[in-house]
Amino acid sequence: MYSFKTAMSSLGRNAVMTAASIITIACCLFLFGVFLLFAFNINYIGEQISSQCELQAFIEDTVSSAGEERILKEISALPNVKSAEFESKEKAFENYKEELGSEYSDNFSGMDGSDILRASVKITPEDLTRVGELEKAAAGVRGVARVVNREDIIRRVISVTNVIKIGSLIAMLILLLTAVFIIQNTIKLSVHAREEEIHIMKFVGATDGFIRRPFVLEGVIVGIIGAAAAIIVIAFGYNAAVSRVVEFLDLFELYSFSQMALPVCGGLLIFGVVMGSLGSRTAVRRHLKV
Repeated sequence: MYSFKTAMSSLGRNAVMTAASIITIACCLFLFGVFLLFAFNINYIGEQISSQCELQAFIEDTVSSAGEERILKEISALPNVKSAEFESKEKAFENYKEELGSEYSDNFSGMDGSDILRASVKITPEDLTRVGELEKAAAGVRGVARVVNREDIIRRVISVTNVIKIGSLIAMLILLLTAVFIIQNTIKLSVHAREEEIHIMKFVGATDGFIRRPFVLEGVIVGIIGAAAAIIVIAFGYNAAVSRVVEFLDLFELYSFSQMALPVCGGLLIFGVVMGSLGSRTAVRRHLKV
């Protein structure tokens, strides 16, 4: 109770600097939150692209209907196969005409595509890093003429996902250090104002933990308030921003804020508490050495 009262009193005495610290920390956490939302959505888009990265096993023309069913079952049973879907010659031809559009598809009227295209099995892998193994296994199934592997797209997806993960860690570290520095300098003002009091408490036998506690609590309170402010701004602004983005880019789905609320809000609050406590501990450490 003493620590809490002391911390609140100190925050009140340095109201201007406290407000400046909260605003600055809120801005740092806001940027971190925006980056976090961006990273979540980029990873989500990567998952959507990954689900569209297929291998296509084309079946020999001489294979019967029963043979096509056998090939589908054998491919479905292979390791690393998430799903396998049979595409007949007629279905492949219809899909091809849809891709061309009505302007060109009329040129193929009266044709069924059975003499042009082959039946195939579209394979969605579970692990994109093991696509090469799956390609060899599918090519080894009796009746499969060849397997088309869109490996270039798959490699790009994996590369982008890895870059985002590394970038997230680097950005998190930079923002953490920046915010700790800000809180540290704010707490220093309070420490300097009470430097004589700290020295007296040390001389009468007060422990370092007892002296440090109000300052750490002060930093934690500043961090929590800054995090709460950042969360409020992000919560109100995210859905409005996403609705605008979807108007121009509807190729992929994006998360709603409610789907990410728990990790984002929890992460920002934890981040605020960690920054506040680290900044305070660093600021008061030198004054405890009497």
